[in-house]
Amino acid sequence: MVIYPINFPIYKIIIALSVIIGALYVYISLKNEKMNKKNILIFFIMYFVLAITFGKLYTMIATTDNGGFFTVSLSAYGGLIGVLIAAIIYSKIYQEKYVVKYTILSLPLIYSFTKIGCFITGCCRGIPYDGIFSVTYPLIINKPLFPIQLLEVIIFNIIFQICNRYNTNKNISYITLILIAIVKFLVEYLRDGHIKGTISPNQIFSIILFTITIIIYLYNKKKETN
Repeated sequence: MVIYPINFPIYKIIIALSVIIGALYVYISLKNEKMNKKNILIFFIMYFVLAITFGKLYTMIATTDNGGFFTVSLSAYGGLIGVLIAAIIYSKIYQEKYVVKYTILSLPLIYSFTKIGCFITGCCRGIPYDGIFSVTYPLIINKPLFPIQLLEVIIFNIIFQICNRYNTNKNISYITLILIAIVKFLVEYLRDGHIKGTISPNQIFSIILFTITIIIYLYNKKKETN
């Protein structure tokens, strides 16, 4: 498969649509839980502000993009972190127990859509690979690559479908975050530019996410038994 650049800001549009789709999922879920509409509005202001803020900060920290805050591109992983932080802060202030759960459940949905934009534009591309479904970006890197972005679209969509189906499980938030962290860590080995024997910034953040999730789970579990 050969893909040529599109003279259109397709990546930015897909990123925006991804966040909107995730927000719609959270909105519908919170509305079904009879959450106050005013509180939902306040949450979504935080949701979008922190998604953009952390999406850009992550790019500045984890990549070689030396542009200013207003010019660097948005990182999907950074945006997910921002959305999660918004939900945690909001839940602490307003004591809305469903906000964090549905926000976490939306993360693999959002991420799976963002990877469509990455596939079309050729960013976050895979390792050299000339087998079935290989993809080539002649004007970026003229050699066949593994379609890692499409693999992420499929895997994270599956995670969303399964976790959303079992959203009544009391541990579903922890399960979702752990799956996200594990998958993100593993797929990095299929990313072009990953240096063998090293750990990428995405893998470091995945380890941090996994560790924090386990610690919070064990802490809450201990509180329940006391």
